[in-house]
Amino acid sequence: MTSPGSGLDLTESSSSLITKRKIQEMVAQIDPSERLEPEVEDILLELADEFIESVTQFACRLATHRKSSTLEVKDVQLHLERNWNIRIPGFASEEIRSVRKSTVPSSHTQKVTAVNNAKASLASSSK
Repeated sequence: MTSPGSGLDLTESSSSLITKRKIQEMVAQIDPSERLEPEVEDILLELADEFIESVTQFACRLATHRKSSTLEVKDVQLHLERNWNIRIPGFASEEIRSVRKSTVPSSHTQKVTAVNNAKASLASSSK
């Protein structure tokens, strides 16, 4: 039994959320001549399951944080956008403003400090 359009096959394995067949279809969309080894398919299935489980757990924690017992798209969306930089097509993200703190390397900060110190010493020595 397959859920329409989802790639979820409930008869093949109750523990896996995505099937080997779906992985093969996705690979064929990218390169029809490419074939994956069974071990690679198994690893990809495991990674996909772990990713889905991780995202779902975190989104549930977000729903709990906003004191809701219902998981909503905005919970999943917030987690994916903030932590994975993944945008969900078809859903407006106006509520979720991507406020990422820019990370400045410490080497840059040290260089800026050195330049400012040099400017300050030049300014004080010219007075």
